Amino acid sequence: MSTPLFRSISRPLRALLIACLVALPACVSLRPRSAIVLWHALDGDRERALLRLIDRWNQSNADDSVIVPERRTEAAQHRALLDGEATGRLPDFALVAPAQAAVYEQRGLLTQLDGLVNSANPAVGWDAGDRADLFPFMLQAGRSPQGRLVGVPQGGDARMVLGNRDWATTLASPELPTTWEAFNRLCNLATDRLAGTLCFGVNPNDYLFEEWSLAHGVPLYTPESNAVQLNAPATVAAIEQLVTDLQIGRAYRAPSSERSADDFAAARVLFALDWVSRIPDYVTAIRNGGNFEFDTGTLPSPSDDASPAALWRGPLWVLFKTNPDRERLAWRFVRWLTDTEQTAQWAAATGQLPARASAANTLNLDPASARDAARLAVLQRIAPNAAPPPLLSGWPCVQDEMATGLRQIFEGQPITETLTAIQSRAQAVLNEDCSTR
Repeated sequence: MSTPLFRSISRPLRALLIACLVALPACVSLRPRSAIVLWHALDGDRERALLRLIDRWNQSNADDSVIVPERRTEAAQHRALLDGEATGRLPDFALVAPAQAAVYEQRGLLTQLDGLVNSANPAVGWDAGDRADLFPFMLQAGRSPQGRLVGVPQGGDARMVLGNRDWATTLASPELPTTWEAFNRLCNLATDRLAGTLCFGVNPNDYLFEEWSLAHGVPLYTPESNAVQLNAPATVAAIEQLVTDLQIGRAYRAPSSERSADDFAAARVLFALDWVSRIPDYVTAIRNGGNFEFDTGTLPSPSDDASPAALWRGPLWVLFKTNPDRERLAWRFVRWLTDTEQTAQWAAATGQLPARASAANTLNLDPASARDAARLAVLQRIAPNAAPPPLLSGWPCVQDEMATGLRQIFEGQPITETLTAIQSRAQAVLNEDCSTR
C-alpha cells in the first residue's frame, strides 16, 4: 500500500480501495459503486459506533454507493471545508457542529434538505409515520432562522434533572416536581445547613443561562427580528430567582459538573443538572455512594399547562452541493442511519439520544435496571422535549457572553445592568463565525 502507484491515486479512491479490501463482498458488483465521501470529527466510542454502521452499509446495502469516511479534528475539518469553498474540494457530506453548519449555509455550500425529506419516495423521504416517530429535535436542530432545513442530527445529547427519589419520598414528594412552585417548596424542605444538605448545585457556564431561561419559558432569540433577548424582564426575573437560591443557601456554586455529580451521589444535594449521556456515570457513582433510587426528567415549567423543555446539543449531518445523484446517495445513508435499528444501535453504543421513539423497543430496556430505567425515562420525558439552540454561526459567542454575565452576577454585579451589557455584545456577534469556540 506504500508503492508510488498507490500514492498517485486520489485520496477518496485510495479510501475506497481500502474499504473494498476490508469488505470485499460489498465491492463485487456488476456495476461500479460511487464512492461517497464523508467527513467527521468523532473519536472514541462515537467514532467506533459510526464506523460499525458504515461497515454494515457498505457490506449489505443494495444501493450503488459505498461510504468512504475520513476523520479530522473539528478545527482542522472546519478549516478544510472553508478552504474547499475556494478549491472545490469538498466531501459529499459531513457531520459538523450546528454553528459550523450555519457558516456553510451562509456561504451557500449546503444542499437544502426539505426536498429530500419531503420526497414521496419511501426510501428517501420521511412519511407521516416517520414524522410521528422521529423526536421533534430531528426537524428543528438543523433549520435555519429563515426556515430552511440544512442539517439533521446524529442523535445528540440533552440536559436532564436527576432527583433522589428516596430522599424526596421522605419529604412526601416522590415524583420530580413539574412546576417551579413545587420545586421551590421541595428545595426548602431539603435544605438543612445543620445536616449539610442543599437542594442543587450550579456552575455558571454557558448552558446554565440557557437551560434556566428555557425552563422559565423565556426565549433567548427571536428569528423574526434576528435578535437575542438576554435582558428581557422575564429573563431578569429568572436570573433573580437563581441568585436568590444561592443567597439563601438552597443552591451552591459547584466548581465542576464532576463535583455536582459527587455531591448528588453522596446524597448531599436533592437534585443534579447534567447531560443524558452521563447516566452510566451516575449509576456507578450512586451505587458506590448513597445507593439510593433516583429519577430523571426535565427542569420544572412555569405552570402545569406549560410544556417542559430540555436543552439539546449535538452535531448535524449536512450535504454539500455536488450533483443531484451524489446528494441523493449521501442522503440515503443519512436516512438509513435514522431508521429505528441503526439509531438504537447508535444510542446503545454512545449513550446519546436516538432519533426515534421506536428505538426504545429495540434497545430492550429493563425497568428493573437503574441504568435502563433512567434511559427509558429519558426517552419518555426528555427526548420529546429536547430543544435545540438557534442555528446561528455566532451562537457559541453568545454562549460565552451568557457565561460571563452569570459569573459577574454571581460575584455581585447588578443583574439588570449586567444583562443589558451582555445583550449588546451578544447581538453584535450573532452572525460572526464563532463556530470553533
